[in-house]
Amino acid sequence: MVFLAALAAYLSTRHWHGGDDLPSILLPFALLRHGTLALDPFIDDWFRGRNAWFTIAVGARHLSWMPPATGLLALPVCLVPALRGATITVGLLMRLSKLSGALITAASVGVLWKALERRCSRQWAFCLCALYGLGSWAFSVSGQALWQHGPACLTLALGLWGLAEDGPRFDALAGFGFAASAAVRPDDAFFFAAALAYLLYKERRRLPLFLSGALAPAVLSAAYWLHYTGRLRPPELGVQAAKLGGLDPNALLALLVSPTRGLLTFFPAAAFGAWGAWKKRRDALPPLLLAACAAQWVFFACYDGWTGGNTFGARYFAAAALVLTWLCAVIEPEVRGSRALLSLWSLCVSYSAVVHALGAYLPWPGPPDIPEQKLAAWSWSLHPLAALLTTPRALGAASLPARAVAFSAALALAAGGGALLRRGLGRTPGGARDSGLH
Repeated sequence: MVFLAALAAYLSTRHWHGGDDLPSILLPFALLRHGTLALDPFIDDWFRGRNAWFTIAVGARHLSWMPPATGLLALPVCLVPALRGATITVGLLMRLSKLSGALITAASVGVLWKALERRCSRQWAFCLCALYGLGSWAFSVSGQALWQHGPACLTLALGLWGLAEDGPRFDALAGFGFAASAAVRPDDAFFFAAALAYLLYKERRRLPLFLSGALAPAVLSAAYWLHYTGRLRPPELGVQAAKLGGLDPNALLALLVSPTRGLLTFFPAAAFGAWGAWKKRRDALPPLLLAACAAQWVFFACYDGWTGGNTFGARYFAAAALVLTWLCAVIEPEVRGSRALLSLWSLCVSYSAVVHALGAYLPWPGPPDIPEQKLAAWSWSLHPLAALLTTPRALGAASLPARAVAFSAALALAAGGGALLRRGLGRTPGGARDSGLH
């Protein structure tokens, strides 16, 4: 049910909201029509003058700037048009990218439900799935095109599900999920390290099957590197490493609370996730996962392109939002047992859903280039809610009174949604569990 609800929401926007998805959506065509994971068949038609934006030259070959796992997950969606000889057009790629991103991201919501089933009541699990699926970058970014974040979150959710259950197949699933997430987005290796450290510290009996599950993504990634570059290293490693420098204090703070790129500005429930990790600090896994989120935050603040380019908020935190949502499972008794906390929680969820709905349905506010984004990081007029009043792109040629009505409606929707959620969650939580990790 949560899968279908999320998919309907993502498809309801009826437009493509992409950017870095071009190499990934072309990769299935390269594989199915030309038998290669290189993008050479499309260089002249699709990347002329933009090679450096999307591809890495390795000898005579041109490889995707991103790992190929994202494109491979889109194979089922691209299978029929690729094999039937459909002409590749901008419109076709946008539709396939949109459908692929929506399906993959909706699947991540469904897997999150499974990862939450034994950690809280069904009502709370549904609320958490709504928070992640509609109140995070799953809605505004991942579900709108074939970004890396949807596949990374899907595989990360598989890893969390595996750790939340008992049994050999779940141990292997956990290893596969965390390793595959790192294969899709290498910065998700922080979460793999957290899971590995947890098993080494608390549950070593699960480690062999965890590592066996991690073997497949690792071997496939290594095979890709070796075949196309002749070396056991990602082809984009050198270029990406050159973008890393010292810690930028402004980036560190902006990634947390700025109006255009702040985690808490776009996803305030992150604070509840941190509380959940603190509550279960003796279980080791929650604080380790929180530490992985913090490590990503510091890592991004060392990255020259920390604003993320043409994007909505800090989309780099898409995976962290999933993890922080999962960490919120254990705080159900405290939140639902306090009127003040329940009101605050409900407002956070409703506010996030409204903000990310604006990102899903409307043009993204702010300049498209990274240097200008850094200068505008603290411009409150570019926050998605304020942009309804201040940014012409948000509502086109609408008059100021019309913009004021839209702004007021967004605020009312956030407040009203919070009130409804508070009323629904204020009932006695049936079936809530508080049994440690499981």
